[in-house]
Amino acid sequence: MKKFFIPFLHLFSLFLLLCSLVILHFAPRGRDAVSFLKEKNYLSSSDFDSAISESVNDIFDYIDLRDIFETRGTLDLNHTIAQSETNGATRSYSLDYLIKYARSMGYYLNEKNEILEDGPATVTKEQDEKEHMVRVIYRAYLPDYQPATPADGFMSLGRLAKEALGYLAKYYAIRSRYFDKGSNFSFYIAYSSEGNSTCYTNAEGITEKQIQTLGKYLYTDSDTLEIKSNLKTAPSNLVPLLEARDPYRDGTYVFSAGVDTRFPHEDEYKAAYMEYSTRRQLTFVGLFLFIFSIFAVLTSFVMLLAHTGRGEKNGLQLYPFDKTPVELTLMLGIVWFYFTQILTKYFFESLLLVVGNFPEPAFFSSLSLFAIRYLLLLPLFLSLVRQYKKSMLFHCSYLRRILKLMETYITASQFTRSKTFSYLLFVFPNLLALGLILYNAYCFINRRSLLHLLFATLLLFITVSIDYYTYFISRGLHDAVNEQVKAERLKADLITNVSHDLKTPLTSIISYVDLLKRENIGDERVRGYIEVLEQKASRLKNLTEDLVEASKASSGNVSLELHPINYSEILLQTLGEFQEKLEKRSLTILTSVPEEDIMIMADGRQLFRVLENLFNNCAKYALLGSRVYITLEKREKEAAFIMKNISEAPLNISPDELTERFVRGDVSRSTEGSGLGLSIAKSLTKLMSGKMIIDIDGDLYKVSLLFPLVEKEEGE
Repeated sequence: MKKFFIPFLHLFSLFLLLCSLVILHFAPRGRDAVSFLKEKNYLSSSDFDSAISESVNDIFDYIDLRDIFETRGTLDLNHTIAQSETNGATRSYSLDYLIKYARSMGYYLNEKNEILEDGPATVTKEQDEKEHMVRVIYRAYLPDYQPATPADGFMSLGRLAKEALGYLAKYYAIRSRYFDKGSNFSFYIAYSSEGNSTCYTNAEGITEKQIQTLGKYLYTDSDTLEIKSNLKTAPSNLVPLLEARDPYRDGTYVFSAGVDTRFPHEDEYKAAYMEYSTRRQLTFVGLFLFIFSIFAVLTSFVMLLAHTGRGEKNGLQLYPFDKTPVELTLMLGIVWFYFTQILTKYFFESLLLVVGNFPEPAFFSSLSLFAIRYLLLLPLFLSLVRQYKKSMLFHCSYLRRILKLMETYITASQFTRSKTFSYLLFVFPNLLALGLILYNAYCFINRRSLLHLLFATLLLFITVSIDYYTYFISRGLHDAVNEQVKAERLKADLITNVSHDLKTPLTSIISYVDLLKRENIGDERVRGYIEVLEQKASRLKNLTEDLVEASKASSGNVSLELHPINYSEILLQTLGEFQEKLEKRSLTILTSVPEEDIMIMADGRQLFRVLENLFNNCAKYALLGSRVYITLEKREKEAAFIMKNISEAPLNISPDELTERFVRGDVSRSTEGSGLGLSIAKSLTKLMSGKMIIDIDGDLYKVSLLFPLVEKEEGE
């Protein structure tokens, strides 16, 4: 039951909180609820003082408009409202003419004295601006207006008519509010000078002293210039407004205005009083609801944290989503946080296009944004809480996998030639990707660019995927290298042990063969047997020695003494030793060796062993009576020894297979040899930082030995 009751209680509390925020936003009319509730009632509120100030301004606007539109207290449609000048001729426009022209353009006043423009029109705006342009030099409602330049004052007649209609609408609105029907606001203004007087009032027969007996009043006169009032705040511009409207300039005046706080008339003051009382009650309800809902939300949230993940038997229960990595959960929350802002914005813009006027769209947009964000972020947060309770927060994270990846990568890099390069190859791309991700995240936050967010997410996904698969590749490489090293070690041990086991009886056989040769055996057939036995024993001895050497060379268990060596010199020495052996095969040697010294870094003994294997291989397998081309080249950064000859046997084999162990160019194996010479040569060359390359083109056999050049020291 708790599994569903607590989330329902939390969501219901959240709904009450949102309702209280709506009430507290609209009830005080943009003010904070506390200061609104501190006001005792409408009469002591700032809203009432603002209404009084607005009424005072309306009074003086009425005085100005009355002189423009009235004659002896009644509306005069023949009053001259504006004048224009065309080619030195002056034209006057009466109020009646401007009203008719405004009506011809579709302008009219509704019951609220607002100008509407959707009436039937006989003159379009385009025609008005094209055919009825005038230069206005006088407007009654702007008596101080004077054109500064000849170009000033140009306007269309329709614009002038609409402008005059606006002032007329304001005149009608003031008369409707304070004169035509009963008003709770009363005023009395009297100007006098040398026996002349002018009086303005909206209540016939009332005096300034009677107005002061109303509930709220405002009084001043020219004798004392003191403003007497029981209002909270009196209008500060009252005296300047009175003096500006004095028809006698230096006359005396009396001003008195007040509001009957019994509100006997149905006007704006009574409506505002009733509305204020309702809003005050709603604010009390909203404040109480806000405090209660805040307490309920916090309490239910704590209960959610305590009960989330609990099973029926108080055991911890995880949902399938709880196995999501914590970084992915956080990323989803961030994406949702920003995506909802864009979604809410476009939703309310579309809603305004459909509905039209909508009260406080920004407020409801913010409220909806909070609710939509919270409804997804709460389950994500509870998922993290369940992972924490289950102690899986770090276990279900990409951080742990990254650390595991780095550990595996570091372990695998032990088998590479350059650990520093391996580390840089892993760290630099990841740091570059991290920098790009952070840059795009910054651009998204500051520029609100969804493209940068998508690019950062895609880059993060690609980087994590590459690192994740690198982890498996590194782990597979680590296991494969370990297996290979183990196999090579076993193979080397096996070859060494077998060779050692063969060497002991083989030494005895060779010794006994030597003893038999020293005996004076007269039988020719027996001596032939002894000679064959000696040859085979010698060949077996060479084979075992080659096996041990090949094993050491392939495993790198060879001691090297690297120092600068003259490549030309050691090549010619080796060629000299094999000259006789090559001539026995009727092989013609064509050499191309430069006279200058070509210095390389190598071990002289091992390099001679490599060259010996190559020349020995040539002497065994080259075509009888053919030519052997030997070339030594000095290139930009390396020295290249190249040997080319024609094979006696068909070379139906690839160059890579030819350098494997126990593989011979003579497939029939009719010649002597162990098939280890090229393998040993390649391994020793690699150990000395050189390269051995074999090329086969039909029966043409070509081998190249490449070594980096060493600059010759001065004085040598």
